[in-house]
Amino acid sequence: MDFSTIQELNSPALSSVIPKGRREGQTSLATVNFEAALLVVDNLVFAKRGKHLSEAEIIVLKGAWDDDDYEEVAENSPYSLNYLQRRIAPPLWDLLSEAIGGGERVGKKKLRRILLEQVTKKYPIQSVSIAKQRPSGNKLVQVTGSYLPDISSFYGRKKELTHLKELVIEQRCVSLVGVPGIGKSALAAKLLTELSIESQPKFDCFIWKSVSYAPLIQDLIADLIELTQPIEPEPSLPKSTQAMLTVLIKQLQSQRYFIVLDECEALFQTSNLEDRLEYKLFFRRLVEEQHKSCLFLTSRVWPNEFDVLIEADRPIQYLKLEGLDPDAAMQFLSTLGLCNEEKRCSQLIRTYRGNPLELKAVSNRIHHFFASSTEKFFQDPTTLVSSRFQEMLNKVFGQGLSKIQRQIMIYLADKIILNFQYISFSKLLIELNQTQEISISTSELITALEGLEKNSLIESSKDPTTKEISFTLQPVIKKYITTDPMGLVHTSDASPTLAIAS
Repeated sequence: MDFSTIQELNSPALSSVIPKGRREGQTSLATVNFEAALLVVDNLVFAKRGKHLSEAEIIVLKGAWDDDDYEEVAENSPYSLNYLQRRIAPPLWDLLSEAIGGGERVGKKKLRRILLEQVTKKYPIQSVSIAKQRPSGNKLVQVTGSYLPDISSFYGRKKELTHLKELVIEQRCVSLVGVPGIGKSALAAKLLTELSIESQPKFDCFIWKSVSYAPLIQDLIADLIELTQPIEPEPSLPKSTQAMLTVLIKQLQSQRYFIVLDECEALFQTSNLEDRLEYKLFFRRLVEEQHKSCLFLTSRVWPNEFDVLIEADRPIQYLKLEGLDPDAAMQFLSTLGLCNEEKRCSQLIRTYRGNPLELKAVSNRIHHFFASSTEKFFQDPTTLVSSRFQEMLNKVFGQGLSKIQRQIMIYLADKIILNFQYISFSKLLIELNQTQEISISTSELITALEGLEKNSLIESSKDPTTKEISFTLQPVIKKYITTDPMGLVHTSDASPTLAIAS
């Protein structure tokens, strides 16, 4: 590849790190080799984490290629030494070790040799323009924070992506909720990736941060402040939480940020009331105060703390994510090696509600125990529960359900065993009062059902003629209730143990 080909790439990130004289044609073979290798590396990185190399990462790579000290790299860039050496370089070397290391640790001193030996030789440079995958125009869009989930095997979700792209422009906060394994993180990563490579990006910077470890509120705000300051965070931050939050909001007002907080349910699972109240105020201020940024949350549940914001008609919305559509689910099963018996695969999709995690778990078991044959599996069919889904249900039945909600779910499981697929609201109210020692009022039942629906623990359907609503359980949850693997379902205050069902 000659330098004229590199010039045609029209990549803002690449052109920004080539000295002006070289961009005008005064170049060397080494520069050409670096740019050619960089194209391949960028594509490999994109395939691995779902986002391209940022400008700061490319600057570090160029400096390492030229054997410059970090001080020299920082001096000739818009970034500080601390930011490049401590924030950018370490995770970059970790990523490259996985993507191009070939078993060898990639570091600043070894980069040039590894690029030449293992990349340019192993992956022949092709005349594919990276400009097709990077935004055109003069502004470089950056993605910072944690690594994105792998989206190399992403199927369907076209309607959801279209809807979410509209929502994130209109709202300051959008929450994506759904059961474990349904694909919330993957969809969020796909959304971020597509927004970041638009020809005219609607956001200036993209941030991905997992909060599954339930950080303290001040730690999270400090991290976000650092991530929203592309050069260098302020040397000292205010000590009070609200003053720190004010600094963050000013950052969100200065540019349009798209910030993903992944696995947000962890923030509201703490038993510490003060922490919950602080996070409630944190989100309330981010939603109510003026800015053009968007906070995108993935969560297993819609927090009760957000209800008041919805009721007050604030710029916040949530989307409940369902399973893959049948075509996408069938394509997914095909990649898992189950494509020879379409009827049986369709039955799996219905049973597991198109949940990718559950489909993958049952697929692995079919391969292992049934010689990869769905026909053999359905000779003695059973419903299998993945470990992650069971972990969620353990928490729900261990500490997350009221007595009435527990009774509702056990009652529904019992009726499904007796081939009653959907139970109407009126029948539910009458029979629960007949079979339980305590009376359940209409308002108590409505509140309990709303909570179960919000947590994706029951499914509802309306009769097209009478409009009466009825309820049921998906097979995986029914199986958990009837088998009660951890002894958490049928406690002393619940109804008698149900017969075990397959």
